[in-house]
Amino acid sequence: MLPSVGHLAQPYIRLPRRRLTLGAKKWPNPIPNLPLEKTSFGPMSITIPLIRGFALFPALSWFARHGVPVEDALRRADLPQDLPSCPYRPVPLVLVASLLRTAAYEAGPDLPCRIVFEADNLELAFLGKVALGSETPREALAHIIPALPFYCSHEQVSVERKGNTTIVREFFSHRFDAATNHFLLQYAAAMVHRICGLDGRARLRFARIELPPHPEFGLKHLGQWFGAGLVETRSNGFSITVDNQMMDRRFNSVARPRTQGRPLLEQSPLRGDGSLSGSVRNFLVSMIECGQTPSIERLSAVAGISVRRFQRQLASEATSYSRLLAEVRHDEAQRRLHETDFTIAAIAAELGYSDQASLTRAFRRWTGRPPTHHRVQQS
Repeated sequence: MLPSVGHLAQPYIRLPRRRLTLGAKKWPNPIPNLPLEKTSFGPMSITIPLIRGFALFPALSWFARHGVPVEDALRRADLPQDLPSCPYRPVPLVLVASLLRTAAYEAGPDLPCRIVFEADNLELAFLGKVALGSETPREALAHIIPALPFYCSHEQVSVERKGNTTIVREFFSHRFDAATNHFLLQYAAAMVHRICGLDGRARLRFARIELPPHPEFGLKHLGQWFGAGLVETRSNGFSITVDNQMMDRRFNSVARPRTQGRPLLEQSPLRGDGSLSGSVRNFLVSMIECGQTPSIERLSAVAGISVRRFQRQLASEATSYSRLLAEVRHDEAQRRLHETDFTIAAIAAELGYSDQASLTRAFRRWTGRPPTHHRVQQS
């Protein structure tokens, strides 16, 4: 049983009367309290919001340090339990947000700040992968922004020089409820704070930060982290004002770029072609790779829309869920036959078929030949 992390809450923080729990409640919907049919943002197309698995590493490290079993936390959030071994795997942003929100309601509403500020630089996922090769905070952000489409499909960041200051703005182009949005933006703001602090000087670095408040706690729980310049905004994103002197101050030391070896930019942009079918295809591959059973209900849930609307959107793109699943299974079956020595029965099980005969029939429909013939021909 996954233990509660409620005992880790700060004493000055008033927790909600009905707290969420990582362990005691099993959610019938893997995305609790995220309203369907209200999550599309403006004129943007409907897609599944995705984020790379390594974005969760700071939170998972925090869980481990405080006695929360990581695999159980991932399982209860409907996330792959082997995620730490597959850092580049795309996972649904709404499931990651749900895990963060659940933990924050138990451990205190400033948990995102505590996760970020307690982590060392190499634990900070995106910061560790991109920013550590930079000489100044401004250069670090300049490296991060072009890489964002490969890291998170729906996170938008801009940097604007304005007089003696620089304005950093961020929002998510997927409309979350107010509490979840607050926790996500709090986490992102703390990351910007850490970027500005890579020079090793311990002092508050924001001249002003406008952040959407938590609907119950407001912003009072963040004063100790961001100081007197913290103010509420009705915007869906944050705006951070930093003195140019701080943005252009050289770090005490410059680490080698952490994108060497397997650059993030070698991955595919997570929005794909911007269509729902493209994001469905990407996520189906990810689900099959981690042994999850695909279903139209799960995919429409992580897209934040109803099943009916999900089907209508795919129809408008001249495809369907069953067709996309068949295409992905076809491609993955061919890849496994060519790149592995797995038995046909093992491949059938990995792809979600009930037995080997079902895969063989499907493969005959696709190619006119059985999979054994295809493997022999490829070899």
